[in-house]
Amino acid sequence: MKSSSTVSKSVRFGLHFIGIWPGTPFPGLHKILWVIAMVLFQGYQYKSIISRCRTDSLVSLIDSLSIVLPITLVSIKLTVSWIHHDVLCKLLSTMEEDCEKYAAIDTHKLIPKAADLSYRLTTITAVLYPLSAGFYAVGTFVTQQSNDSTTRQLVLVMDLPFDTNESPVYELVVTTQFLFLTSSAFTFGIFSALLLMMTLHLGCHVDVLCHTLSDSSEIGNKQIRFFISRQQEIVLFAERIEQLFTYIALSQLFSNTLITCCLGYLIVITLNTENGLPMLIKSVLFYYVICLEAFIYCFAGEYLDIKSKMIGNAAYESLWYNMQPINSRQLVLLILRAQKGLPLTFGKFSNLNLESFTSIMKASASYMSVLLAMS
Repeated sequence: MKSSSTVSKSVRFGLHFIGIWPGTPFPGLHKILWVIAMVLFQGYQYKSIISRCRTDSLVSLIDSLSIVLPITLVSIKLTVSWIHHDVLCKLLSTMEEDCEKYAAIDTHKLIPKAADLSYRLTTITAVLYPLSAGFYAVGTFVTQQSNDSTTRQLVLVMDLPFDTNESPVYELVVTTQFLFLTSSAFTFGIFSALLLMMTLHLGCHVDVLCHTLSDSSEIGNKQIRFFISRQQEIVLFAERIEQLFTYIALSQLFSNTLITCCLGYLIVITLNTENGLPMLIKSVLFYYVICLEAFIYCFAGEYLDIKSKMIGNAAYESLWYNMQPINSRQLVLLILRAQKGLPLTFGKFSNLNLESFTSIMKASASYMSVLLAMS
């Protein structure tokens, strides 16, 4: 039986894992553990990059930078979610309430269909990210086996204050790094799945409103007031999504451009070298999920804008000419508000849309060509 709630079980599990789901036990302990892990791992990673920037090759530095930036982005996402935790709680509670409250007018069974689609897409999204981390680790170990160096390679390049070549220290460090990498990747993907889930929920309830509006043969003052009130609830929900994700999207704009540039450079260089399979294993799926994340954010902005215009179109296509003049004038308010859209922005600067996605990809390709010219 299909779930009647658009809150995906995979996202629910992921938010419990991160420690930001409403009512999660010991949320303060989750924050402390994340802060300690991020400070230690990020500190030693950036220390390694700075200390080796003059001695390592450009490929090695870019490889290290391509994995450091996504982990830094995870810390930014966690920080924003902690600051706006009350907004997140309101969004999740509103989703549950909407599915129960408006199930009676959902004559086309759009809510169960949206719930099923949301579960499938968010689960795939959440699984792809730790899977890419697993491929990254496999590629690292394959690289180590193909090299003749006596130094045992770590999953994450870190400048640790002790020798990691000896057993069991090496095995312990590698295991800890792998667990941290997969946890960070899973957290990275959960935020994308969360945005996708909320976007699909909003689109579903816009469709319910549009069908209710178009199926109504007689629209009186009471129905008009309901439509205006429901539109205002949808606008408020979209504004809360904007408040939660706008600065995350801003950090995505800069980081995804750099990460896709670095990974694209590694893939192109690897294709022109012998024994480049390990680097391809590390980079190809990683590049795909980074591009997927940028696409999800830009798609969400485009999708919300289209859904807002659908409300105005449904109001215009209704039988407004058969209404009382006072009711038809109120319907104009619905159309005017729909024309403003439901914008999702990069830090309040620019709207997220598919044009933004093409700009990100063009910029990363331009930077990649510069790196290729330098190498």
